Amino acid sequence: MRQTCDVLRGFMVLLGFWWGVSSSICHAVSYTMTFDLTPLATQPTPPGPFALDFQLIDGEGVVRNTVTLSNFAFGTGGGPTGSVTTAGGARGNLSGTVIITDSGVLNEFTQGFTPSGTTPLRFTVDLTTNVEPVTPDAFSVAIFDSAGIGLATSFFDVFAQIDISTPLTIHTYASDPHVTPPGCLTCPPIALNAPSIQSITAPVPEPLTLGLFGTGLVGIALVRWWRQCHRLL
Repeated sequence: MRQTCDVLRGFMVLLGFWWGVSSSICHAVSYTMTFDLTPLATQPTPPGPFALDFQLIDGEGVVRNTVTLSNFAFGTGGGPTGSVTTAGGARGNLSGTVIITDSGVLNEFTQGFTPSGTTPLRFTVDLTTNVEPVTPDAFSVAIFDSAGIGLATSFFDVFAQIDISTPLTIHTYASDPHVTPPGCLTCPPIALNAPSIQSITAPVPEPLTLGLFGTGLVGIALVRWWRQCHRLL
């Protein structure tokens, strides 16, 4: 019986270590992002065609975050075009799902699209919320013109940025009304409003959280068994 209790003691120590490590990475959040890109539909070539660019910048390489983009709705006359360009931990396509992980410093996905002349662009953003100790990871959205350069906004070429910090920080920016598109320096500036970002739900458990729940149940059983060991010794 004493040997059994010793084994049980060791297992409980390991269980406590797993709980402590895992409990810090157990939530994800979901947002709907909406862009009114209808002004792009009337632009000539150049500055069109246009492309969507998503970046996940790794803060310190300490923990891993993942951004999943899905449910793309381009509207009447709109849709993805051309080939996909990726860097780092990015994969997928605008016809389905795009997944970006912070496996490198720069993790980037780019693909062309045709904007609708009547319907805003809308898609879902699901991201994990593992916070780097000092410098947070940052997810951003840009729109490239025919020169492969981002349209200027009031913050470089970023239309939306989500800093994976505590609390989560969200920034949105409109296009710069004084800067012409890089792909057509003789064209007038393109007026685009800042996108809207709406929370779909409060933080929801990731699969790891379900594992923690199961671990908790096992822990409760082990504690009861441990107390029984003490009574018998």
